[in-house]
Amino acid sequence: QSYRWSTTALHLRDLYSQLAVRQPVIADVSALLTANEFDRLEALIDATLRLANDEIDAVAAVERGEIDQPFWYVRIAGDAKQHFSAEYTLGQRTLVVESYFMPEPDENREALFAHLLTRNASMHPIHFVVGSENAIYLRGQVDNRHVDADMVDRMLAAVYDYTEQFFVPAMRMGFESRFNR
Repeated sequence: QSYRWSTTALHLRDLYSQLAVRQPVIADVSALLTANEFDRLEALIDATLRLANDEIDAVAAVERGEIDQPFWYVRIAGDAKQHFSAEYTLGQRTLVVESYFMPEPDENREALFAHLLTRNASMHPIHFVVGSENAIYLRGQVDNRHVDADMVDRMLAAVYDYTEQFFVPAMRMGFESRFNR
């Protein structure tokens, strides 16, 4: 018996095939910030994270640096995961936040990845990604034109909330035999 495509599936297949033949997207050069806009955004992020350090008990420290781009390293004290961090990196077009979540799982790898991908559907402004050495990270990226103090704060809150909420269940799934001793 052969499979019959549903109307929705046929429509999606047609859309995807149309997308595959589109011309490459040319970067919008107008999205680049002027030097003054970049400096203002850098100062805004710095002030927002310093305020978080002063007012939020879970924020243990904020360190500022610059190698190729300005970055902020935020150390966080949690309950589910005792210590973790969020690193903000300000690029010419985007603000990226990244946090190491857990090492590559020893067990139930596919089930854990499926679980985290399912979680991604309702997560904003950050989501789970697989990074170097197959470790799992939380990562978010926002166009600089949409970055304000509220967005910087929301990204920090998301790192904290998602780590506290998902770390223990993910570790239990990815390292099940260690938890069941």
